[in-house]
Amino acid sequence: MQQVHINRLGVNSIEFDTDTVEIPLSPGEERSFEIVMINYGAPTHVNLAVSDSLFENITILEDNPYVRHEEYIPLIARISYDGRIYTQGQVFVTVGYGSKKESFNLNIGSPGPDESNFSVDVDESLSSPKKSSSPVVSRKREWGTHLPKISLQMLESTVKLASSRSLYLMAALLIVISATMLALTFTSIDLEPLFGFYQAVFYSILLTSFMAFLLIKLPIFK
Repeated sequence: MQQVHINRLGVNSIEFDTDTVEIPLSPGEERSFEIVMINYGAPTHVNLAVSDSLFENITILEDNPYVRHEEYIPLIARISYDGRIYTQGQVFVTVGYGSKKESFNLNIGSPGPDESNFSVDVDESLSSPKKSSSPVVSRKREWGTHLPKISLQMLESTVKLASSRSLYLMAALLIVISATMLALTFTSIDLEPLFGFYQAVFYSILLTSFMAFLLIKLPIFK
């Protein structure tokens, strides 16, 4: 319950017994409370209103009462099932046809823990990494830095070996072809369709180019 004193200190003066009214509610719960208007002067109309934050939580059953001496104004407070568990707002009291307006705080629901009051102490030693003096760990790190270099060298050696083997195979194949051609030359087989003038020029150019390639690439000729 809140008591509001009107015209006690002067014309259109407004006083409250308490600055803040707490109404504990749970979601889905509804409760009524009263505001007592006490007038110390001439009868007057008093206007009651709530802030926007309390618009869905407060219903004023008589928002413009005519107060002669003492009037009880009922209000209904509620929180919907899916509403906020704690809402803060104000109730405004206006007299003198809007010439004087005052308010008091109205909080509805159950306040949760104030998160700003919680603090966590962190040990400063946890923020700095621990240094290990174990020689095994240092050797592992050293091997880790050398492994990429070793892998690269192994790859280069493998490529060179594969290239050398392919060159040897090509050289052997060329020798076999040359020997076959020489053998056919000394036999009675007619090779004129295969070894005409233009074909002979082509084979000579191909053989000369391949021999030059072998002289450049084969390790035994370096």
